[in-house]
Amino acid sequence: MEEYRRLLKKFLLTIFLILAVFLTGAIGYRVLEGWPFVDSLFESAVTISTVGYEMVGGMTRVKPITKVFTMGLIFAGVTVVLYGVSVLTQFIIEGEMNKYVQVRRRLKMIEKMRDHHIVVGSGKTGKHIISEFMRRRSEFVVIDRTEEEIKRLMEFFGKEFPYVVGDATEEEILFQAGIDRARSLITTLPDDTKNVFVVLSARTLNPSLNIISRASDVESMRKLLYAGATSVVATAELTGVRMAMMATKPGLISFLDVVTFSGRENLRLEEIHVGEDSPLTGKTLAEIRLPQKYNLIVISMRKGGEYIFNPRGDTNVESNDKLIVLGKEEDILKLQENLRGSQV
Repeated sequence: MEEYRRLLKKFLLTIFLILAVFLTGAIGYRVLEGWPFVDSLFESAVTISTVGYEMVGGMTRVKPITKVFTMGLIFAGVTVVLYGVSVLTQFIIEGEMNKYVQVRRRLKMIEKMRDHHIVVGSGKTGKHIISEFMRRRSEFVVIDRTEEEIKRLMEFFGKEFPYVVGDATEEEILFQAGIDRARSLITTLPDDTKNVFVVLSARTLNPSLNIISRASDVESMRKLLYAGATSVVATAELTGVRMAMMATKPGLISFLDVVTFSGRENLRLEEIHVGEDSPLTGKTLAEIRLPQKYNLIVISMRKGGEYIFNPRGDTNVESNDKLIVLGKEEDILKLQENLRGSQV
């Protein structure tokens, strides 16, 4: 957006200078020689353009002060024209016009997004988050201070995605990313202090937003929660727990890796939301027969704020329940497509 503003300022400044010189010339001739305003405008245009057209009153009939004024007007007109040419050259040669179009297209794309995710930071952690969103076909916007990092990520994935260049602690940058329409915000900055400011700004702009923040150490977790974070992930704590489990329960870790990171088995955990008009509503798990029809296992079921682990077949599925299922990605996608088409 800063780039867009800079380009717009150049355009507006050029137009303003041209109009200012043009009107100054017209008013000057009107005052100095008393010519009609239309003749004064014509003389001003001729002088600024340096076409060499004879003056309205003839060069020998005008006052000496008018000649001096004309020389000054020519100098000012040439300067403004050269500045305008330089701006136009910059747009064409340096690709500024193309950048302007790209910025506008990107902002228009973000304006249409609803219920999306915002990722602050395109570093190593942000890279894994973006990869997961792409795999799940989730809509997201990336915020980073440098466009170069984002471009490198797009080259790595071989795919473009919407992004905003700027400081995520600034409210305007968050608004450009659609903070007021977003489902969640994930801040992955390595500096916990900056993460706190991002969380504070995001929580102020969208009180119902789901905010997840990275924390470099456990001590920062409390500050981030006070700032308004919904969840905080301490990287040091997670690394320590994972390394300990790899030493004590390597088989369990291998299975979790398969489920979490989609290994060769392509297994995936997914949360299925049961809406009011869902074909699952009012049926039991035995009647739905997810294992037989879709080869999916119901690991857990959430009713309100309570989880039911390994629910029985006679458990009723009600509106707003959530089913946690485990299975292959293609089977989960098939179930989701059938649910959208009201076929189970």
